[in-house]
Parts: sequence; structure tokens; C-alpha cells
Amino acid sequence: MSGNLSRSMRENYDTHGVDEYYKIVGTSYRNPHFPGIKQSVNIVMNKWWQNEAKRMSEDSDAGILICDLAAGSGEVTAALQEWWETCRTRVVPPVHTTSNASQLPAITPSRPAFVPTGRPAVSRPTVSRPMPTTKSGPSLHAPSPLISATNPAPRIVAVDPYTADAYLQRTGLPCIALSFQDVAQDGLPPPPENPLARPELSESNSAPRPEQDGTNSMPLADGPVSEPQLAPEPDANTRELYNLVICSFALHLVTSPGALFALLSTLSYGAQWLVVLEPHKKPEIKEGWGWILWDVTSWKEAEAGPGKDVDFVKESV
Repeated sequence: MSGNLSRSMRENYDTHGVDEYYKIVGTSYRNPHFPGIKQSVNIVMNKWWQNEAKRMSEDSDAGILICDLAAGSGEVTAALQEWWETCRTRVVPPVHTTSNASQLPAITPSRPAFVPTGRPAVSRPTVSRPMPTTKSGPSLHAPSPLISATNPAPRIVAVDPYTADAYLQRTGLPCIALSFQDVAQDGLPPPPENPLARPELSESNSAPRPEQDGTNSMPLADGPVSEPQLAPEPDANTRELYNLVICSFALHLVTSPGALFALLSTLSYGAQWLVVLEPHKKPEIKEGWGWILWDVTSWKEAEAGPGKDVDFVKESV
């Protein structure tokens, strides 16, 4: 069986059930909303890198650790790879001066600047160009950061119980077959010991996991592609903490509040940040479930409430 059966995911789920549907289309699953997913990933990564991840990367020789949770056919991984490649190859345009300006004589001060005795000279402060603003505040669309070639590439660990074959076909990378229930019970998997090859990015259409259409809102070291070689199972308290977990078009499938709480609570012990991409407002992540709402635009805790619509990521408490 190939394709996504029906374009209506609600019809697919009603006809086959969620588990059986993904077993049927596990190899051929595609999400047609890849452009929206990629845009959302770019927005979040630009802001997250500038405010958090740049420091994390500088403090680590291994590179930031990201989990593509419920990875599907690799839409998030492909978006991350493209984002990383763009930031690594982005060229800052040179500053051009006009011919008239270049002919102006250099201005020298009439006398040396006065520096009080015992006080070191302080250079003139530089002022950054302000971010573009909208009527509601700063723009979400921050420019892509310029990432040095010396920065270690992010490590991406993909998890999905059904679509490992589709993920491998698209990205050339392995995917660990774990369900939400597995993660809730045992936590996120430890990262592979050996870095995996970064595949050439392939263009393909990407069918939604959700019941509705639409969406709200890396290169790895060279080497053979193989099944991930996991380190010996460490104690949960000594596992390496994931810097970021991205769950795209899937978390709403956890319909039981108890199961959702168990999953989110476990994730809060294994990751610093959680990004949820969904085509609607589900699922509701309640206070006390291990995460706080974060406003991506202003990069501070979100002021959620009636009538307030914010783009957000989740940060562990």
C-alpha cells in the first residue's frame, strides 16, 4: 500500500484507526505541509539560536542535541538541515560607501579625548539596527544567524514507531522506533555514540498527520549510514539532556489527558525546550505539566489569557 490513502486524515483515522493507518502507510507517508513546517522551524530556530542555542553550542564540543519526536518522513529534520546549511553559508553583504563620502577628508579631533585619571578608556558603544516591528510588536521573522564553520553541527535523533522507512528514504538517516507511550515510560533515547552521515537534501512533497489541513503558526559528520549504535542504557538521571525537542503534527494524537501529562512530564526531565507544531490549538498543555508558555517574538514568558493569541515554544520548568 502506498500514498496516504485519503487526503482527509480524519477519514483515515476513522476508517483504519491511528495505529493501523500508520502501519499501512509507514513507508510512503508524506506531509504536504512541508513549506509551512519549514517556515515555522526557521522562525523558531532563528530566535532560539540567537537567544539560547548559540551559547549552548559554544559550551559543547559535540553540538546541540535535538530530538525529532514523531518524525514522520523527516520534514522537521530536512527543515533543520536546510536551516543549518543556510546559516553556515550565509554571506554578509559588504558595506559600500559612496564616492563622495570616500573623498571627504578624515576628521581629526582638535585635542585628545579626556580620560579621567585612573579610569580606563572606553570605546564608543555600537548600536544594533532595531528589529522590524509590526503593529503588535517586534517581527517574528528575525534574520538567519551567521554560524561559524567551526561550530559543531547539531545532532538529530529521530523517533517514530511507524515511519522509520519513510524517514530513512527522505533523509538517509535512521529513526528509532519508539512510540509516545515508550517515551513517556522510559524517557528520550540516549544519543548514538557515532555521528551519522548527512544526506543530500531531497525535494519531495510532504500528508498531514492531523485531522485538519494547514499549520499555525544538519549536516552531520561524514560517515556510513547505519542503524544508530546506542550507548549502554544510562541511568535516567545521568542521561545527556536534549537541548530541544520538536514535535510536528502529532502531539494532538495523544487524546487522553493522563497520557499527555505523562509524556510531557517525562519530556520535561529530558529536554530544555519543546516546540510543538500543530494545525490547530490542540493539544492544550496545562500549567503544572512541566512546561511554561514562551513567547517567541519577545523571547520571554508568554502572557497567555483570554483573547491572547501567541506563537510559542515550551520551556521546561
